[in-house]
Amino acid sequence: MKETTIQIKTEVEKINAIRIYTNGKGNDIEKELTDYVDTLYRKYVPPAVREFIEKADEQEQASNRRQVRRKPAADASPGNEAENSGTD
Repeated sequence: MKETTIQIKTEVEKINAIRIYTNGKGNDIEKELTDYVDTLYRKYVPPAVREFIEKADEQEQASNRRQVRRKPAADASPGNEAENSGTD
């Protein structure tokens, strides 16, 4: 799936306190927030909708893989190598 960025406003002191008290415990604030977004997704988005989204994403990824395989290589004819290399 494509990713997006979410910005929130909160008090600096709270974020600093979280960083201080999670430091050294292997916790990353962004990972925890990402995990929580996943929890909210599972909690509120109906299973049928999640399944639809996942199948659409799988189809898009498969389509992208097929396009990459079909994409012709850059003009690789022997006469064009010098032109493409920037040397005369």
